[in-house]
Amino acid sequence: MSKFSPCLWFDGKVEEAAEFYVNAFEESKINQVDYYVDSEHQPKGSVLTIALTLAGQEVILLNGGPEFTFTPAISFFVECETEAQIDKLWETLSHNGEVLMEFGEYPFSKKYGWLNDQYGVSWQLVLAGTPQSIAPSFLFAGEQFGKAEAAMQQWIEIFGDGKVEYIQKNPDGTVAQALFTMHGQPFRVMDSGEAHDFTFTMATSFYVYCKDQAEIDRLWEAVTAKGKEWPCGWMEDEYGVCWQTVTNDMEELLDNSDPDRAYRVMQELYKMKRIDIAALRKVYEG
Repeated sequence: MSKFSPCLWFDGKVEEAAEFYVNAFEESKINQVDYYVDSEHQPKGSVLTIALTLAGQEVILLNGGPEFTFTPAISFFVECETEAQIDKLWETLSHNGEVLMEFGEYPFSKKYGWLNDQYGVSWQLVLAGTPQSIAPSFLFAGEQFGKAEAAMQQWIEIFGDGKVEYIQKNPDGTVAQALFTMHGQPFRVMDSGEAHDFTFTMATSFYVYCKDQAEIDRLWEAVTAKGKEWPCGWMEDEYGVCWQTVTNDMEELLDNSDPDRAYRVMQELYKMKRIDIAALRKVYEG
């Protein structure tokens, strides 16, 4: 299992979006659908989350409501192997979407383009000659401008098992483009001094799969030290990027094959900010 999985906050249409993405990307499938066991946030029985595999990467679609919207501050950098592959993907994702950088030839690639799809999710496509892959890309603009390198180094320090693979800087020392890995997964950061009117939002967050309570506690303290605590294991770092602590047994604890048990566990989860595995397990076991 990967250490990190992007979580995309939708206002309805999650089932439609899931089919759209699975049909767009290679090595893709729907893995699991979970449903609301109460009516506190959405109607009971409606879709809560859909777990997908897209180009080999797990992605979670969350049916959360209208509170948050996607912005290009977090996009997904998709490397494509062939021209036919990237052409098809661009045609699919750009349908009813918004082009941010025209699809065409650039000094760094024979084919590249940047767009927001019909749901608002932002994608950068590049012809790389390598098997299709997806990497989150963070754009530091506005008040966050100039903080890309510091954020990258901080994330590597907090989450561990990471290194900077490549960094290109602008004349002013800010980051033009940097690639780094954590637990074998690729991420990108860049600074932009342009007058963008967007920043990071909770519409795009990242699951962090934790092995035990000790890891949850350590990450929670480190990430929220200069950030914010949110309910249900959500934590916001000092740059405004949101991460979610989840455990490998969370799927079991939230299993809704027993509706009464699932309801008890969910009600306990709603009381929490930092996840308490023992408390959830106690409620689960009755």
